[in-house]
Amino acid sequence: MIRTFIAIDLSDNVRAAIEQAQTRLKRTNLAVKISWTKVANLHLTLQFLGYVEEAVVEKISTALRLVAAQHQPFDVSVHGTGAFPNEKRPRVVWIGCDDAGDHLKSLARAMQDAMEPLGFDPERHEVLAHLTLGRIKSPRVDATLTRAIDSLKDTSFGTLRVEAIHLFESQLHPEGSIYTKLSSHALGAHN
Repeated sequence: MIRTFIAIDLSDNVRAAIEQAQTRLKRTNLAVKISWTKVANLHLTLQFLGYVEEAVVEKISTALRLVAAQHQPFDVSVHGTGAFPNEKRPRVVWIGCDDAGDHLKSLARAMQDAMEPLGFDPERHEVLAHLTLGRIKSPRVDATLTRAIDSLKDTSFGTLRVEAIHLFESQLHPEGSIYTKLSSHALGAHN
């Protein structure tokens, strides 16, 4: 069994801008302990599939290739920060992704529809497109963290050109997850 998810990879310039912001947040004297996401591991998740049999990977890849062919490349603005469930008692610190033309939602919906016949349930609610910057182990009020998140609310991390979707394997390790691309599917590519 392979632990898998479908995601969009980040460009180097967006990744570098996020790394600067994360470094700035790490230097802040926080009262809470944050498990920071490795910048190299950042990606925009479209759907977490969980553990799948190796034989199913090819079926997933075929479905993703068909979905990708039906969508053209598009841009997503990466900007601002926030927290789930809220900034007063955050569990997750995130960076926002704005898709003005709803291309991302359309792609995610089509992709989830293609995964459903393979046994993967679609998301039941509209998901806020975001990049997880860090997770708080024991959430509690931390005014310093709230101010730090607020200080980055208007920060632009660049524009992400979405040109492909990828099927990733996620291997869990004590030092952090290791992600490996199992297949990549260019948007608008007709085979």
